[in-house]
Amino acid sequence: MAAADQITGPEKVAAFLLTLDRERAAGILQHLAEDVVAEVVEAMEKLDPSIATDDVVQQLYGEVASMRYEGNIRPTTNKELQQLLEAGLGSERAAEVRRILERRHQMERPFLVVEQLPPRTLARALAEESPAAIAVVLAHIDPRISAYVLGGFEVERALDIVRRMATLTPPSFEILELLAEDLAERMRHFALEPESRGSEMRLQSIAELLNSTGDEVGAGVLDGLEEIDGEMVSEIRNFMFTWDDIADVDRRAMQQILGSVDTRTLSIALKACRPAVEENITSNLSSRVKDMVAEERELSGSMPMSEVLQAREEIMRGVRAMIESGEFKPAKGGDELVS
Repeated sequence: MAAADQITGPEKVAAFLLTLDRERAAGILQHLAEDVVAEVVEAMEKLDPSIATDDVVQQLYGEVASMRYEGNIRPTTNKELQQLLEAGLGSERAAEVRRILERRHQMERPFLVVEQLPPRTLARALAEESPAAIAVVLAHIDPRISAYVLGGFEVERALDIVRRMATLTPPSFEILELLAEDLAERMRHFALEPESRGSEMRLQSIAELLNSTGDEVGAGVLDGLEEIDGEMVSEIRNFMFTWDDIADVDRRAMQQILGSVDTRTLSIALKACRPAVEENITSNLSSRVKDMVAEERELSGSMPMSEVLQAREEIMRGVRAMIESGEFKPAKGGDELVS
């Protein structure tokens, strides 16, 4: 809740006008310049009704305003604001004020039209852009959308983009405006086309399908595919059991997996690890080994994510070898675990 001395001039006028009926408010707007009206209407759009306490109203408007005050600042819709503008200024002046407001909003958030389109479409449109261009866009849009888009890039490319965002020198508004218009047009074009599933997405779908079949069917499909394309089968196997799946491995299998992993590799692989995965790993280590892993992890300090992923992949190669030899069978989709 804002104190009276924290409220701007346009906000004070906006709050006061919103305590009046439309005719009185329109009469006051008639006597204000268009640039002032634009500031006041913009304040009306953003005004927080929680400023309307008795103490604040008394400080802002004195006794006369307090006598008019009926307990609340009225919430307004865009339609009500338009009607108020037209009643006070006439259609032409009201239209001019709205153009001023729209321009201000555009300068504050040049990529607003992009933000209003699906984030998935934005990710597709940015996929082929340079890291520098992507950084400019992501630095000027809602952080939640930026995070979604970044999540679709490989780790090294995402880090490059974030570094560029951190050191970005903002380009002129004209350049941002052109970039936003071009990006919005390409996003609309993408939205009209069916989304093609990339190779990785297709292989992941196959892996999920095979995870839901019986062992005999899954093995038969993979054996048949391997005769055609061994590399593709290797990628499918990677999707069928991932690092995050380690969180669900039972105690006996987990100890079997950890038996062939050295403490150095394990200490690196556990960095930036999901809590559920880390808990399942460390709870299956002896106290002595757990202390060794913790010590090595601390001594190694911060390191590139690429090295962490390399350590995890080394462990996963051992897991996949155990799966292929039949030493370890991960739970299939839909399996019920019982004890």
